[in-house]
Formats: sequence, structure tokens, C-alpha cells
Amino acid sequence: MKDSPPSLNAKISPTIKYLTFGLVIGFGVASLLLSGIGFAALPVLAPSPTETASPIPTATPFPTLTLTPSPSPSPAPQPTATPDALQSKINTGQIFFFGPLSIEQQINLYESSLSYIAPNVQQSIFLSKEINGLAYGNPSNTCGPLAIAIMRDAGLVSANINPHEFWLLNPNIRSGRDILNRIFPPSQYDDYRFRIPLNKFNWGTFYLQPGDFLYIYHGEGGNFDHMLVVNRVDDHLRAYAVTNFDTPNGFIMDEVMLYDPANPSTGIFHTWTETPLAILGATGFGGFEVWRLRNP
Repeated sequence: MKDSPPSLNAKISPTIKYLTFGLVIGFGVASLLLSGIGFAALPVLAPSPTETASPIPTATPFPTLTLTPSPSPSPAPQPTATPDALQSKINTGQIFFFGPLSIEQQINLYESSLSYIAPNVQQSIFLSKEINGLAYGNPSNTCGPLAIAIMRDAGLVSANINPHEFWLLNPNIRSGRDILNRIFPPSQYDDYRFRIPLNKFNWGTFYLQPGDFLYIYHGEGGNFDHMLVVNRVDDHLRAYAVTNFDTPNGFIMDEVMLYDPANPSTGIFHTWTETPLAILGATGFGGFEVWRLRNP
């Protein structure tokens, strides 16, 4: 198939009001952000040439934010989290606004990803065909199209992109690298390449952020490469993604925790590297590559 550092106590104030589903943030939020929001205190991490990065300093608590809706929101094309469910995740730290994406973009990304959850085999087969076409709709190898479709629907990449372009994409060949450079242009994105295996990587030195697009290399002992986009992080900087993965009953698409920087033995990255050539697949022994939007 090709296709969590110490706990942060920064919490989003429970007075945040997410007034309605699918609403975009108005200029009032941007003004409030410019006048004192501590959101910009979280810098983009940039690893040194030795493939390490400095830990993020302890963040200060976020001030109270009021999300202002636009007067005429557009309906979402597929079901997403209800405003109450989304607000609950924000209040409890399950969604922590972190990284170069705006709050609006991070909310859109999370909601977009929920539209691609297919928790059983039958649903995942149907959804993979919707994403990648009838002739290529196999949930075992739809990781690239799935990740880019989530980003497309969240407005992070062009609405005209064809997810099939990312089917079986290989960054090590010219055509694959050309696609990646077109979708994630070097003038706007940083490209980090780590050759450290997932099971040996210190996630306390380089935290994944919402909107990061990953290519995971199988390496020696692995049997599939994989692509995904980080759809959220929590206030412990554990990263999550909606992606396809194998289960004892077959391939499904669901949200999973990728890693916990405070507990290396949890998360799907640990599962994929626990036993080489494991029955449910193994990857990440060749390291990984991250494309990340630069701070504006």
C-alpha cells in the first residue's frame, strides 16, 4: 500500500462561541488577533540541517475569543461536526489552535476531515471510489487522494485539483516530485525530510501541526509508503489524522492519533513500526517528509 514534550496547559476559553456550523470568521476576529491575541506566540518549527528542531517554548494562555459568523454562510457539502460538538472539543483541549494556519483554516480542516470517515469496510470502499474514481477506488491504497481531498475541501489547496494525481505518488521520481512542487510550491511551503525511523524519532523536538502533509517512507522492514494530512492537534500536542489503515476486518478510514510526544508507545506511528512486516502493515522505517505552509 502506498499509498505525543510536556503537557501544555494553554486552553481555549470556554466562552468561545462557535455560533453556527460552516460559518467563517469575520474581520472582527482578525482585528482582535492583531490587538493582543497570543496565538502568534507559537512559532513554526524549522529543523536544522542535522534534522533536529528546537522545542517550542511554553505557550501563554489564549485570551477570550469570539468567533463572528459571516451573514450568509454556505452550506457544507457533507455532514460535519455540530457546533456544540466542535465547541466541546475546543473547550476541552481536544482541538488546540497551533501552527501557521489561521483559526478559521484549522476549523475548516478538521470539519473537512470528518466528511471522510468511513468506519467499516463497506463504507470505506464506497468512499474511496468517490475520492479516487470507480476504477481505482480501493481503500487499501487511497491514502494520497484521501489526504489531498481533505485539504482541497478545507480550501488549503486548489479546488481544481484532482485527488487521483496523488494515487501511488512517489516523491523519488520526477513526476511525483513535480506534482508535490506544484501543489506545495517551495515559495510558500517548507519541505522537511527526516531519515530517522518513526519509532526512533523524538516528537518532543519537532511537533506536527494542523495542515502538515506527510509522506511516510516504508524503508527496510516496511511494506507500504503512506500519505496523510494532520487534521488537528490537542493541548498535549498529540497529532491526529483521518486516514486509511488496515484492521483485522479490512481497511477503513477513520481519525487516529498519530503519536503522543509524552508516550512513544502509543499512536498509529508506533503500531506501524512495532513489528516489521506486521500483518496489518509496517511503514516509517525510512523516515518521513513534511510539507508545511510558511507563516504569512
